Amino acid sequence: MMNRRLKMMLGTIGASVFSLSALFAQTIQDGLSNLDADRTKQAKEIFTKLAEGTPSPENLYYLGYFYVRTNQLDEAQKAFEKGAALNEKDFLNQVGLGTVALGKGDKTKAQELFQLAEKKTKGKHAEVLFRAGEAYTLFEEKNNDPAEAIRLLDAAIKRNKDLADAYIAKGDALKQKLEGGPSVTAYEYALTARPNYALAYNRIGEMFLASKNYNLARENFNKAIEADPEFAPAYRDLAELFFMARQYKNAAENFDKYVQKTGTDEPEIILRAAQFAFTNDDFAKSLSLLDAIKGRINNPIMLRMYGWSYFKTNDLEKAISNIQEFIKVAPEKIIADDYRYLGRAINKMSDSGSYDSVGVSYIAKAAEIDTSKADAANDYKEIAALYYNDKKYEEASTYYSKGITMDTTAKGLTTDMYNLGISYFQTASGIVIQPGQLESADSTALAEKKKTVYLQADSVFAALSTKIPDWPFSYYWRASSLYNAYSREESMDFGAASFPHFEKFVELGEKSSDTPKGYLRTAYNNLAFYYQTKGADPEKAKMYWNKLLSVDPDNKSAKEALGLNAAATGDTSANNSTNKK
Repeated sequence: MMNRRLKMMLGTIGASVFSLSALFAQTIQDGLSNLDADRTKQAKEIFTKLAEGTPSPENLYYLGYFYVRTNQLDEAQKAFEKGAALNEKDFLNQVGLGTVALGKGDKTKAQELFQLAEKKTKGKHAEVLFRAGEAYTLFEEKNNDPAEAIRLLDAAIKRNKDLADAYIAKGDALKQKLEGGPSVTAYEYALTARPNYALAYNRIGEMFLASKNYNLARENFNKAIEADPEFAPAYRDLAELFFMARQYKNAAENFDKYVQKTGTDEPEIILRAAQFAFTNDDFAKSLSLLDAIKGRINNPIMLRMYGWSYFKTNDLEKAISNIQEFIKVAPEKIIADDYRYLGRAINKMSDSGSYDSVGVSYIAKAAEIDTSKADAANDYKEIAALYYNDKKYEEASTYYSKGITMDTTAKGLTTDMYNLGISYFQTASGIVIQPGQLESADSTALAEKKKTVYLQADSVFAALSTKIPDWPFSYYWRASSLYNAYSREESMDFGAASFPHFEKFVELGEKSSDTPKGYLRTAYNNLAFYYQTKGADPEKAKMYWNKLLSVDPDNKSAKEALGLNAAATGDTSANNSTNKK
């Protein structure tokens, strides 16, 4: 019986010892490591257990410090007040109370408390100096004081050169002063004090990321991960780096690791994860993440992300309603993509299945506010293509012209220039002067407009022929534009303007079996007729009449000119396919 009782007592004592050892196995440094690694749930658990299990001034200070770092200033103040009440000679909690005052905007009170702590400890307490100096770096700019932070931190380092986090705080203060080089140096000193310190490597990486030195940023983020594979912020920062580099798959994968390693379900972070999933074309995952935080966050960006993701999954009605609601409730946050996706969704829902005037207007708005000239150019060219495919050439020419003017990349530029030239040509061809208008002022204006637009086409094809001099069709359309810009008589008189381009087209076009016979027929016909009349070169005329017969064996004009057909054929330019009006 005694043995049994003894075993039970030993078992109870053993359980108690195990429980106590589990508690004391978790240290302040463990809590700080979790806090720096964004594992706030674990950090809170450690600091709370330490403060409740052993409510010493130090443990209560670090519980308050946790609340400061997580922006819970009222809770922080309670913890600091409890710690200060335990020992009037403990000035760490006085620094904590000064930190809360600073966070709440009372810099005067904060300064009084910090100065009192420094005076009472005679400037010999490194931790007090360090935490007072760090406090001046923790809040928004108006509440910080980088210069005073550096003074206090230097004093702390003088007392304890191994205080790695004091170097980290000094680097943060120098960063706030926009002193990038010295800031990196301070972080490097932290590595001297504490070799292989993940937080220091990560801070250095952040500095290089801010200065767009992406290779060194990535190198240091990777060093942070090598030092501590569980250091979550490095994965977050790598995700942002890859996002900037448009490596969206790597960005999404690293941000997923950040979420996994922190164990967070914070709505703002899950929203960011949804954004990364979207850019990685994982639209179903983006929607799933958004659904997981629905009702837990009051951020209008949710509406944007829903709208964009619904557009990508072809749920157009939901896309339109969410983006329209976003534009209504957050007009100050509108970016070009909001109008872009809205316009495209409306276009896809149009009766024509191609575009809607309202949809087009939204894409045009996207171009107007986009800070990227290349993206704005693409918007204009997108609109132009819609009109071009619908044979609304005048509208197409307007938007192609805008897009080409803004294009800084030259991507697809030759195709766009060709379409612009054709749009001008077809616009001019569509200007018809009715017989009853021939002597009116309106007819004169129309004739002038027709000529002007043909000459605009000529200018575009001239530029295109410079860019791709061996491409025959620039010369064909340039010749056709000039030929049609004038009356038939003027075209013959100004033959030097258009006919050399027809000849260049023939020279290049005959080398390819893919050149349409209709184009060759037009060129041969016009050249033969020109050299037979105004050009006064019978041999060349004969050559081109024969070439015309090679592509159009039944051409009456050619047969008549060559004496192969005695029948009168009337208008010798009847086969001109350039549609001279």
